[in-house]
Amino acid sequence: MADWESLKPLRTHLKILNWVITGLTFVLLIVAFRFFGSNLPKDNLSVRAKIIAKSGASIRESPSKNGKVLIIAPLHSEIEIIQRKAQIDTIDNKKGSWVKVQYQKKTGYVWEHLIN
Repeated sequence: MADWESLKPLRTHLKILNWVITGLTFVLLIVAFRFFGSNLPKDNLSVRAKIIAKSGASIRESPSKNGKVLIIAPLHSEIEIIQRKAQIDTIDNKKGSWVKVQYQKKTGYVWEHLIN
């Protein structure tokens, strides 16, 4: 049977091995998060929404109330949100942003208060 002094190198090796395993696990978690994290929902991924404005929503060529109207999506129409713009605008005393959408193969912008 071995004495405690002869086991000191083994205990040191086990401590080092424990640190190596912990470090590798940490690196593996970071790599996995970077790889699979790219599949997490982001602000500019496609999402479906519906028009909630009774009179419908104008899909505009540019993110502005003065933008040319491409098409009008009627109430309860389903649209695809492509990107939310950070550009803030005020319409009818409501602050909000423009949303880049696609509706009937047309891509344009709609005021965020007109969709859910």
